[in-house]
Amino acid sequence: MSNIKTHFCTQNTSTPIAKPANALRILHTADWHLGKLLHGQARYDEFAKFLDWLNQSLIAHQVDILIVAGDIFDTSTPSNRAEQLYHQFLAHAYRNQIKHIVIVAGNHDSPTSLQKTKEVLGVLNTQVIGHISDDIGDEVLTLTDTDGSPLAIVMAVPYLRDRDVRTSGQAQDIQQKTNQLLQGVANHYQQLFEVAHQKQQALQQTTQRHIPIIATGHLFAAGSSISSDDDGMRDLQVGTLGQISGAIFDERIDYVALGHIHAAQQVAGKTQIRYSGSPIAMGFGEIGREKQVLLIDFQDNQDIQIHSLFVPIFQNLAKIWGDWDEISTQIDVLKTKNESVWLEVEYTGKKIIANLRSQLTALLDGSQLAVLSLKNKTLYQGSLQKNKLNASLQELDELAIFEQRLAKEELDDEEKQALKLAYQTLLQEMHDADTK
Repeated sequence: MSNIKTHFCTQNTSTPIAKPANALRILHTADWHLGKLLHGQARYDEFAKFLDWLNQSLIAHQVDILIVAGDIFDTSTPSNRAEQLYHQFLAHAYRNQIKHIVIVAGNHDSPTSLQKTKEVLGVLNTQVIGHISDDIGDEVLTLTDTDGSPLAIVMAVPYLRDRDVRTSGQAQDIQQKTNQLLQGVANHYQQLFEVAHQKQQALQQTTQRHIPIIATGHLFAAGSSISSDDDGMRDLQVGTLGQISGAIFDERIDYVALGHIHAAQQVAGKTQIRYSGSPIAMGFGEIGREKQVLLIDFQDNQDIQIHSLFVPIFQNLAKIWGDWDEISTQIDVLKTKNESVWLEVEYTGKKIIANLRSQLTALLDGSQLAVLSLKNKTLYQGSLQKNKLNASLQELDELAIFEQRLAKEELDDEEKQALKLAYQTLLQEMHDADTK
């Protein structure tokens, strides 16, 4: 068995998916995370190539409406370069005569920063919803064709924070707070749907056509699967991250465009409730996973048609593991390709190699290979044990560190779960307080 997994650049060789006559075509994407680093390595070239590909795809596949379901940026304070890529993309899409773009904020985005561009981007046929409004109708958009005829009704829902949907009454414990939060989210979607459905019925009377209702969401639906342990998700919020039922979406909603989970998938087996997933690999654990955006076709009196449009790979990644001989052999193979490759190397040999990184650096000299992540699984003894602990802490997130600490306590499972919920809630409150 080869001790290597690779994720090598591919070309966009797919032929355009034919658009049915008189169909409304939507492209659903999410979780761009513009500005995200991979173990400290900037990825702006990848993001630029993806956005160029996306603009070309909007034209080739005759897309009418683009929906971006949150996490446009990786942080609430994106770099100038990340913002430049975002605005360049929107300008190009407008020039390419995309009829409408709908963008909602994710948990990584700053609601205020996105919202402040709302009026300017509105001139470019781009509707931005950074946070919910006092007027719930502001989140229900009626999108029209160039002649003014209605195309779709969009329930444009951003990432919902506790303060957005908190129900009345002081929670007595973590579970009650979680239940209130879940109920608040469900109530918000129900109120929006009632507004959207009234608009739909009114339009049906005047046009004699079924105008589809499309909802967005940036949340963790119950039963969903994350892409990998290192895909960059902030698994913080109790309740909304793991317990939201797909049942909160009224069955009369024609399509639900979700973001937050980086693996493309259906929710609760419902064809019309989908995560598009992230368009590029968010970590080495996603090597081998095909990335995609989704094309959805709506036609009068017909079931919707959903097509997966696979995204090319724009940066070579590889994961190598084994003892020194196995690792060096795989690196020699990669060097023969004479291509840029970012590596994750995991040393599992029995022999202790104290200067592993320097030996790897010497081995890579003169090549286009770069080690971004190095994991040394050798069992250190004596003074080396401290080095092992430090390396492990760099690989763990806050929750994983807390769980390791919790494992040392003599507590039953129920007590551990209660403490974990309390810790997750604290992390979420800290995160939401920083996201302005």
